[in-house]
Amino acid sequence: MTNENEAASDRVVLSDRPIADFSHLTAPEQLAVISRIEHVALVIVPESLAAAYAAIPSFGVAATIYVPDGANVRVHTGALVVSGDGIGAADDVLIITGILIITSQVTGPLPQRIHVVGSVVAPRGSEAALGPVLAGGTGGVSYYAPVEGQDIKVLSGQVRISGAMLANPAGHADDMLIAAGQVVITGEVRTVGYRQVIIAGQMAAPEAYRDVIEPRTEVQGQAAWYVRDDPRVFYEDTTLGPDFFRLLDLPVSLVVLADLTITAGVTEAMAQQKIAGICVFGDVTAPAGLVGVLQARATDVFGVIRASDGPGS
Repeated sequence: MTNENEAASDRVVLSDRPIADFSHLTAPEQLAVISRIEHVALVIVPESLAAAYAAIPSFGVAATIYVPDGANVRVHTGALVVSGDGIGAADDVLIITGILIITSQVTGPLPQRIHVVGSVVAPRGSEAALGPVLAGGTGGVSYYAPVEGQDIKVLSGQVRISGAMLANPAGHADDMLIAAGQVVITGEVRTVGYRQVIIAGQMAAPEAYRDVIEPRTEVQGQAAWYVRDDPRVFYEDTTLGPDFFRLLDLPVSLVVLADLTITAGVTEAMAQQKIAGICVFGDVTAPAGLVGVLQARATDVFGVIRASDGPGS
């Protein structure tokens, strides 16, 4: 979305967009029409215009990537699954926001640069070919041991994985499972039927089966282990009030892959009786009288637990 609310001249504000791609621009004056850039996940800028771009005030820009002038820029969001002989042409610049999964040995031509804002998974033996072209990304690079006849299963987004799926009963022991995004493992996990499980993003899994899951699993991101079976899972910012806790028959674990707010009216007795544990991939806000019990019940919180009615709130 482009806003043009600035009173002076015809300069514009670029805001609230996933990508601002300036790779086609050739002169500083083409950037001079922009007065500010705000809340943009990724900005792509030609190297010759780096100074002109740096002069633009910005706020909330998650990542900036500089590319060679005149390059053929290809942008992909999400999981990109490619074979080792089909990654791109020599004059390409490949930019991925998410995860790049290469399913076979890298043998074909490669882009001059590959930028990944996320994770890379590739077969061993590809390090020498990929290393020179992997440029300034964020996240991890994992190399796996390829096996003849190996099946690679890819999941992305908000994913719930059962113990039965992890057992891979219809597959082979050399198969791989790659999941990108927010992953919650539920149910009884007696075995992991994959050679390797790679999770790029956030994972919540049952503590009771940690000794089964952990040896076969690599997490590039955040991992949390919840207590008790049958967790209540929320993928977005969540607000829970007294009615939610009143309607629970048994204590549960709360798994929130965002921020959690507990409202007034929830008593300490309710929290002690109905919350077995909490895993939150964000902040927790609750009445001051509940902060202590939430801290005691927390197994993993990747944020802060704070009072909603305390100083500074």
